Amino acid sequence: MNTGKTWPMRTIYVPCLMLAVALLTSCGTAGTTIVSRQRLDKDSVGKLAYKRIDATSSARQFTQKDLDQLREAVLARVPQPADGGVPVELQLEVTKYDPGGSKMIVKVRVLDAAGKSYAHFDVYQTGNTLMGVIDQRVSSINAVADAVARSL
Repeated sequence: MNTGKTWPMRTIYVPCLMLAVALLTSCGTAGTTIVSRQRLDKDSVGKLAYKRIDATSSARQFTQKDLDQLREAVLARVPQPADGGVPVELQLEVTKYDPGGSKMIVKVRVLDAAGKSYAHFDVYQTGNTLMGVIDQRVSSINAVADAVARSL
């Protein structure tokens, strides 16, 4: 019975349902795609020692602090051989970064000191900010680092 002093349940239920649907759809659109230009040769897997990881960015929104976080995240994830292996450099170049972490593109190259290329691929990370409230910068960096490690 509606006495006029309380809101009917339906009036509260509909906006809550709409909010729940909006939140669920905004969370479900994140993904990572790897486009290989040169795959790491099967004979090289587990035999490369990543002695240097160089991270650069042509995207103004991706700061030096972000580059340092990306470099550290990749270093923590890439496999390192126990016996030393062939010393190589891992080059990461952030070519696109949308504010809030909704889109990030990183070009990845693996080279030895003589310039021999072992792998070359691009990582495309897309995410969706939660109604403009949550900055996905750290989760995008971690997702890219995971993708780089999986590809090596």
